[in-house]
Amino acid sequence: MFLSLFGNQRPPSTGVRSGLLINGILCVIFGLAILAAPDLLAFIVATFLIVVGASLLIAWWKLSNALKGR
Repeated sequence: MFLSLFGNQRPPSTGVRSGLLINGILCVIFGLAILAAPDLLAFIVATFLIVVGASLLIAWWKLSNALKGR
């Protein structure tokens, strides 16, 4: 049964593979940069939190405006 369910799957498209490659390279580069300059970790985490927070606020604002328009 397992082979019949999963045996006919196609390999991932090139977009998925290149995305994995780019993300992997970025992770290694950031890891090496943090090892070279540990203070950089604070800036990376702070930037990540600002981007995620701004994204959540924008999503909330768009959702609230969309619901008001109904």
